[in-house]
Amino acid sequence: MLLRHASAEIDGFKQEDDHEKPLDEKGKVDCVNLSNWLKKSYLDFDLVITSNANRALQTSNLVFEPLKVLIRENSMLYLCSYQEIFNSIKSLDNNISNVVFVGHEPSMSETMREMVGNTRPDLDNVSKKPYMPCTMSFIHFNNKNWGEIEKGEGLLEAYVSPSILEKNYE
Repeated sequence: MLLRHASAEIDGFKQEDDHEKPLDEKGKVDCVNLSNWLKKSYLDFDLVITSNANRALQTSNLVFEPLKVLIRENSMLYLCSYQEIFNSIKSLDNNISNVVFVGHEPSMSETMREMVGNTRPDLDNVSKKPYMPCTMSFIHFNNKNWGEIEKGEGLLEAYVSPSILEKNYE
C-alpha cells in the first residue's frame, strides 16, 4: 500500500525547512478519519515504512499507532524516486504480507503507476488524477516472494482519499 502524507503547514517554512513541516489541522483530521476507516474495514498491516520527514512521521503515527502497527522510519523515502521504493519493496522479508509505504509526491504516484498493471474497472482513471495528501492506494500482488515482483504486476484494489472518506462521514 502507498500513502501520501497528509496536508502540511506551508506558512512560515522555507524550502530548506521542508523536512520539518508539520501537519496542518486538516491533515490531522484526515489522518484520524483514515485511521477510523481502516479500523472499521478490519484491515491488517504488518509494517509501516515511513519517510523521516516530520509530516510523514506524524501521518504514520496518527493513522497507524491506534491500529497498533509497527512503524519504521526510512530516510530514503524523503525525496526518493519510484526506483528506490521499488527496490525497498523487492527487499522486504517474505514473512511480511501487508506493508504500507508512507512518503511524498511525486514518488507515491510514480510508484503506483509503475507497479499497477490492472485495476478494478471503477478505478481505471485513478492514475490520471493527482495523488492528493492523505490518499492511500491498495495494490495487491499474487506473488508471495517480494524479490520476484516486477513492474506492472500489481492490481489496484482500492484508492481512498480524504474526499471519499468525508462523504462516508457526512
